[in-house]
This record gives sequence, structure tokens and C-alpha cells, in this order.
Amino acid sequence: MNKYDEDSKEVIENHSHEISLPPIPSRKKVILLGVTASIAAYKAAEIVSQLRQRGHVIFVIMTAGARNFITPLTLQTLSGNLVFENFLQEDPTSCQHIELADRADLLLIAPATAHTIARLAYGFADDPLSAVALATRAPILLAPAMNGKMWMHPATCDNVNRLRERGVEFLGPVLGRLACGYEGVGKLIEPSAIVEHVEIILNKKK
Repeated sequence: MNKYDEDSKEVIENHSHEISLPPIPSRKKVILLGVTASIAAYKAAEIVSQLRQRGHVIFVIMTAGARNFITPLTLQTLSGNLVFENFLQEDPTSCQHIELADRADLLLIAPATAHTIARLAYGFADDPLSAVALATRAPILLAPAMNGKMWMHPATCDNVNRLRERGVEFLGPVLGRLACGYEGVGKLIEPSAIVEHVEIILNKKK
């Protein structure tokens, strides 16, 4: 099987698992969790678990690179919902990514890479996560994770400021030992702290 056949097979397999949005009780909050291509992506499992224990409905949206760090099956099992990875998973007769955007009480992206922050700052919408971020009117919370030099780079600072001016909230990053071996500001804030801040945002919406 050549590379083209392998790619085609993957697209077909993904398409066979179409996203279906279940009925959601009005008392429950809907949280969209974006997971991006960071070594800290494994912590998304704990975030999903804690949020679901608090009674929230969780839909996970993964970038293509995120699956190199955590499997969709893990997040599907913990959330109880299919993970959204590409537009081909949508029912051709509807736009589930817009429906998700409309039904969300919060869009949380954790971890948020420098790449993802830049894409959001400039309004890219060529994958489910960026499209949902552009379409939703729910609060957006980003929990960055990256090398400290990348976090402090003027380009990243400009992108963060641009998003803050639009009302996007940032939580972290914090000081710690990073995957690259450096000690500095760039570590993903702990899942428990993220979950507590999510509750604060949701309570403001009541």
C-alpha cells in the first residue's frame, strides 16, 4: 500500500465515524475542549475527566498533530462523545462544527501551542478547532504550553495581545521544567487549576 492509499484509507475510516450531537439537558453546561500538538496534550485526559465528574458535557476537538501525543480513543472514552478531528466526520446535510459552536457554553483550548495561538489571532478556519473558535460566541479560554523563548517571542506576545483585545482569556503558562529541558515560563498550568477557572467562567454566565 502506497502513501496515497494509506492517507485515503485514513480519511475513509474517519468519515465512517460521523459526529452526532446528542440531546443535552438544559441544566448541563457544554464545554468544547480543543487539544493541540503539544507534549502536554496527555493532560487533556485529566481535564476531561475532572470536567465530566462535575457534570458537564464535553466535546473534544483535536488538531491533526495532537494525535501524535494522545489518542482520540482515550478522549472519546473519557468524554463519552466522539472526538472531532476533521470536517469529513460531519453529516453532509448539516454543519456540526457550527452547531457545536452555537451550543457551547465555553471553548477551552488546553494545551494551546504557539502555532494555534497564531492561527486564532489571524482568523484561520481550515480545521474544526479554528472554525469553531471563529464561529462561537461563547467565552474562549486558552491554556498555553510551549518553550519559554517561544512564549516570550514578540510574535507570540503580539498574537496573545490581539486575542486578549477580542476578549479571549489566557490562563498560564507557569514557571517549571519544560519538555525541552529548559527551566522557564511555558509549562501548562495544572489541570485542577484549569478546571477551577472554568467553573468561575461558567458561574459568571448564570
